[in-house]
Amino acid sequence: MPAALIMDANEPEDLYERLLDLEVDVERRRIAPGDYIVGPIGIERKSLADFFGSMVRKRLFEQVRRLREAYPQPLLLLEGDLAEISTFRHPQAIFGALVALEVSERVPVLTTADKDQTAILLKVIWRRQDAEAAAYGLRHKPKEMSLEERQRFLVEGLPNVGETLAQSLLEGFGSVRAVFNASKEELLRVPRIGEAKAETISRLVTATYAGRQRRIDEES
Repeated sequence: MPAALIMDANEPEDLYERLLDLEVDVERRRIAPGDYIVGPIGIERKSLADFFGSMVRKRLFEQVRRLREAYPQPLLLLEGDLAEISTFRHPQAIFGALVALEVSERVPVLTTADKDQTAILLKVIWRRQDAEAAAYGLRHKPKEMSLEERQRFLVEGLPNVGETLAQSLLEGFGSVRAVFNASKEELLRVPRIGEAKAETISRLVTATYAGRQRRIDEES
């Protein structure tokens, strides 16, 4: 019997249910990087929208680099109708990124149309484990991100901020909190941050949360 397929706790509940229906032995827990671990294989699952969003935010190749560093066999699973790529604003950029992943980064990309196919593909990968790979999965612990990497990862979450700019912001302001507290005028002093980008970042970090709000002291 293969070792359990490890699934990140943040992955969709309905995908977890699909895997159980397919009689896959699934263990849910927080993992990073990646969304699934099958023996020595670390799998990152992205919808087409997620993939494009990671490209726009310039985080895609940083995420892939972390996946490659953490697992002997990194794998990107792209979920969605590939015909929809033509509806995106820059379809050639998406194809270019896919080619770069396969050819330059040497990270295989497998595609599925939807969550049903994703569950089936994960089952196939899970069933194909050999004894040595299964044992590896039990003892392997993904590489933990360093404090510096976690800080950079948080800053990369800002609009249009990639790895290089995130590092410049942290070097200039000294901490994640200082970056988030920086005024528009202070952001404009950072090379490669123009008026529009500074305005977008400032508006994001100062905007009131649009979802349901509840005071923390009401919990006690």
